[in-house]
Amino acid sequence: MAHVHRFYVEPEAAEETVAVLEGAEAHHALHVVRVQPGDAVVLFDGQGRELEGRVASATRHDLSVEITRERSVQPETHTLTLIQAALHREKSVEDLIRRCTELGVAGFVFFASERSERPPRMTEKWRRWAIESCKQCGRLWLPGFHIASSLEAALEGQWSALLTATASAPPVPIRSAAAGNRVALAVGPEGDFASGELEMMLARGALPISLGPMTFRSEVAATIASALVLYELGFLGPVAP
Repeated sequence: MAHVHRFYVEPEAAEETVAVLEGAEAHHALHVVRVQPGDAVVLFDGQGRELEGRVASATRHDLSVEITRERSVQPETHTLTLIQAALHREKSVEDLIRRCTELGVAGFVFFASERSERPPRMTEKWRRWAIESCKQCGRLWLPGFHIASSLEAALEGQWSALLTATASAPPVPIRSAAAGNRVALAVGPEGDFASGELEMMLARGALPISLGPMTFRSEVAATIASALVLYELGFLGPVAP
């Protein structure tokens, strides 16, 4: 059976019977994988809709897809938001966004910690990386992105549980810490959180979790911790009894 390519379509560009791909997705479809009229494709709009159809027509810059089947997936009832200290290298940010999007992180909140080398700066690349990861793994909901003015501002929210991955406080088991349906996970920069930042989080009820004795890069620690928390929330396997 021939491989069916997946593409992202802007929600407003997908009507009941026809969807139009433009921009980067049209370029990828037309000039990279080279779809042709009549080819079967699958589209998703990042808002829970998946559209099956066939290419109806194409120019050098866009293509129309005749929709033959649609399904919708509701947002997850249990979500994880990653509160991440700014990372110095763009490649580290890319790896973080790609891997955590694939895992199922619902939202990213970046902030400048005391030990961050520079403040975070959101670019269109962030969304592009997330779209590409969703295309690869089959996720239908794009994660959200936000930049907070400080760690204190980043922690604002109605969390059912607030966790922090740190080597500087006695940890609690992740299984008991990841409680409720709106969990937040805070991860510091290289070198961990400053003492004052950790004290402030603990005073706000944050629960410290451990990733064992190894020292990981910040983006790797965030990916591992997100995977462990999402597993406990039931994303990556059955929920433990």
